[in-house]
Amino acid sequence: MKEGYVVPVREKMAYGLGDFAINIAYTTIGFYFIFFLVNVAGLPAYWAGVIFLIARAWDAITDYLMGMISDRTDTRFGRRRPYILFGSIPFGIAFFLLWLVPFESDLYLIIYYVLITIIFNTAFTVVAVPYGALMPEMSQNYDERTSISGFRMGMSFVGNLVAAVGVALIVDVIFGGHDRYLESYPIMGGLFGIIAIVSFFITFAGTKERVKPLKQVTGGIIETFTSIMKLYEFRIVLGMFLFNMIGFDLIQAIFIFFLKDVIHISEDMTFVVMGIPLVVAVLAAPLWVMLGEKFGKRRAYMIAAVYFALALLLSLVAPVGNLHFVIGIGVLAGFGISASQIIPWSIIPDVIEFDEYHNGVRREGAFYGVTTFLYKVASAFAIALASSLLGFFGYIENSAASQPESALVAIRLLMGVGPGVFFLISALFVKALPITRERFDEIRAVLEERKKEELS
Repeated sequence: MKEGYVVPVREKMAYGLGDFAINIAYTTIGFYFIFFLVNVAGLPAYWAGVIFLIARAWDAITDYLMGMISDRTDTRFGRRRPYILFGSIPFGIAFFLLWLVPFESDLYLIIYYVLITIIFNTAFTVVAVPYGALMPEMSQNYDERTSISGFRMGMSFVGNLVAAVGVALIVDVIFGGHDRYLESYPIMGGLFGIIAIVSFFITFAGTKERVKPLKQVTGGIIETFTSIMKLYEFRIVLGMFLFNMIGFDLIQAIFIFFLKDVIHISEDMTFVVMGIPLVVAVLAAPLWVMLGEKFGKRRAYMIAAVYFALALLLSLVAPVGNLHFVIGIGVLAGFGISASQIIPWSIIPDVIEFDEYHNGVRREGAFYGVTTFLYKVASAFAIALASSLLGFFGYIENSAASQPESALVAIRLLMGVGPGVFFLISALFVKALPITRERFDEIRAVLEERKKEELS
């Protein structure tokens, strides 16, 4: 096999299973955790936002540190894969503990959820940052990375689907809804935790790190951060990624409130409606891979961002109780979700070669650490603000009764307008992106010549 070009399909599948596991947890937390804190644990909405903010802020710091640690790791299993293996069990156990309600006191619950989310996010970082940094080390081919990203995002969407549908199926259908949430959510957490652990084991066993650094990464935290931020290509990609992911996170956080409180979808149909956008996203994944290869990642993403923003506007006029209308929104949104996850994740690895070209060193871990560090800080504030807005506009926690009109309007705006604004800003960054297939191939050719000179 020619190094850096062709990756076997079975290896792409094994790699994709890692994101399947990550997104079972990520999507479950994104869609349900704030709802769980407010409507199961019974905490006020603004406190749910504060807990989310604290946990994400801690997560952001550890992401950057973990990236640098994995860059400096040297084992017979590689730089990234050992962390996927050894972080998997703490990841699964901590995920289960998130869904317990061990106290009645609000104060004790707040302390508990702050601590357990910090523990879970630490385990998440140990696995997820090296996992993301592994992709550029599997291949250096521009289009092959799009293919790997397609497999990764395809499995990611399956994980999203299992989470979105599986949680609602378990807690609302099998266990009968709100009255048994205290029992059903922990069972869900234990089951998903086990699935994640097994998936990570397969990723570890089934992947290879082909691209080896010629030089050991050096430099302190501040020096590395400053050096990375000086790279123009990275700043543009970072802007694209931040605004794209904040928009996606906002959809996740608000969607369950939109279905249950605004549209009044019945509990036995919630899992169906939650699953439809993600089924469409899975089916649409090959389409976006093809469009990215044919027209370039930049143009494909800009089209997708505008389309997605327009599709979400339908949330503003969705009739109460109209299941078919909401399903239509879900189908349209699914195409946008697919593009918003596949294309940005295929663009990020391309920056690694530009950094190596300018600075002479490969720092995949540091790049992914900085990216997720800044993303999680921004996302934490955005989701905390959205949660606080629900409280400000009168959302009543742990209530089966109708919410006030002010809260319903806020939910519609957060669902229909907020994410679209972020997607459009992200598209502006992509428009300015200087990384094209031709320029990438030029850079890679120079790097290959340097490598030959170093080895000769």
